[in-house]
Amino acid sequence: MPPTDTPNDEIELLRHLAIERIAPQWADFLMLLGSELGLQLSPQELRQFLTRLGSQFAESLPLGPCADITDLESAINRVWSSRQWGFAKVSDLGQHLQVTHLACPLPAALQLDAEVAGGFLEGAYGVWLRAAGAPPELTLRQQPSTGLHMQMVFELTAH
Repeated sequence: MPPTDTPNDEIELLRHLAIERIAPQWADFLMLLGSELGLQLSPQELRQFLTRLGSQFAESLPLGPCADITDLESAINRVWSSRQWGFAKVSDLGQHLQVTHLACPLPAALQLDAEVAGGFLEGAYGVWLRAAGAPPELTLRQQPSTGLHMQMVFELTAH
């Protein structure tokens, strides 16, 4: 009888697959960069740094007009797909908008916790959602980890 997979085995498999998708010429460099940034900055400072990078990334890649959430999700996924950065699901949950990003390679590439690495996505989604018409009184925030390093959830809600 074959052994059953445990959730930790599945998480390790996903992490391994994410690392395999990183171009070999960048893998060691990115791992060392993440390690050095972690030594030089507190987790909060590193997350803020990545949030700024994510904002700059999104500003350099505007999505263009989006008529509805389906258009927004499609535009976002065109960006991620062209860079092999996973994909997003955008959902209107009534009281808030939720963006779930799956298969993000950043935590594995930089060997960072998903909550820290998620700063990059939070910065990018914040810019894109504001450009799509999100009111300034709403704030995008990453939600607590689901335990999967390759799944990050963000919610756009009132302060």
